[in-house]
Amino acid sequence: MTRRSLAQMQLSLLTAIHFTVDMISGLLPGILPVLLVRFDLSIGAGVWLVALCSFSSNGLQIVAGRLCSNSARPLLIPLGIALSCAICLVGLVPPTWPWVLSGLILILGAGVALVHPEGLRGVCAIDPRSVLPTMATPVFMLAGFLGYACGPLIGGVLVEYAGLMGLFWLILPAALLIWALRPARIRLAVEKPGRENSGRATLPESPFTFWQIFFLASLLNTGCAIMQGLLPSFLNTLGYSLVVGGFGAMLFGLGAGIGALYTGKLIRKYPVVGCIQAEMAVGLPLLILFLMLAEAGWSLLLVPLTGALVGAGFPQLVVLARTAPGGPSLGARMGLIVGGSWGVAGVLLLAVGRAADLWGLDKAMFLAPLAFGGMLLACRLLQPAAKKEKLK
Repeated sequence: MTRRSLAQMQLSLLTAIHFTVDMISGLLPGILPVLLVRFDLSIGAGVWLVALCSFSSNGLQIVAGRLCSNSARPLLIPLGIALSCAICLVGLVPPTWPWVLSGLILILGAGVALVHPEGLRGVCAIDPRSVLPTMATPVFMLAGFLGYACGPLIGGVLVEYAGLMGLFWLILPAALLIWALRPARIRLAVEKPGRENSGRATLPESPFTFWQIFFLASLLNTGCAIMQGLLPSFLNTLGYSLVVGGFGAMLFGLGAGIGALYTGKLIRKYPVVGCIQAEMAVGLPLLILFLMLAEAGWSLLLVPLTGALVGAGFPQLVVLARTAPGGPSLGARMGLIVGGSWGVAGVLLLAVGRAADLWGLDKAMFLAPLAFGGMLLACRLLQPAAKKEKLK
């Protein structure tokens, strides 16, 4: 095997792992309507389950990033893949034991959290002479977007036609990925002091402090969490099947992932903040229009475009976070902006569940455009203050 083919195999395997783990994580929104009926749960309790998965899988990444940080061997990746399959066992849980369901989702989140930091380190360790880092990292990240986007649809299809036991089929590809780690000879990059500012000159300058960016990212991710996590249940209440509900969530996630890939090219020519504001300003009316007309089947055509506009700003905020003044070291701030902001979104999602119990899910869904609108407003208000601070 040549050096180039080995590097390509390693990237392909890590990409497949990222896709599969995030796809398994994305199953929950697609099968949530069935779980609500089976365990006799309210929509608020269902939102709690989605929030628990989001908080555990993202919040624990901050801790997971510090585990085995000096090891060049992938110790946490196989463990994380195995733990993420806990959700596949939900069909074995008696309907009178909903607390076991919460435990399985917590284990799922822990597994997802273990895979991501080592997966990124594995991509960083791939021979740059064989696969360019500027290609490897976007491909790896896009696989996660696509996996989480496809999760609701795959879960909906399996449960629609085979019941909750149909989720057992997903254990097979997970086992194959664990087996493939050894022959692929995956190695992990070990962070070395003095490399935190490498490539800083080629990155856009941030007009915000790190903690301002963290606040903006938390608002944006809250809107995305509502759409990605509750859209299948929302469509199900309107009479759509699990498959259609999962398909809608997939369209939003695909739009966000592909939109991030293409709008990322804009920040090479135009200010990042201006691009984010323009995307949000155009996407918000489309999102409100979709929620108002969701009963009409054609409205699903608005979902991928909406996702591409309102969801594409997060990777751009991650780019700004690398050079933003203030905040912790590079490794810690990446864990906070990638995992921590999604963890905050998971906590805020609990308030959405309470609102759904009080007002109904159809009205609570409008908290998504409220979150995106709040992010746009905060972006506009913080920018002048940031410019004044920069002048000082």
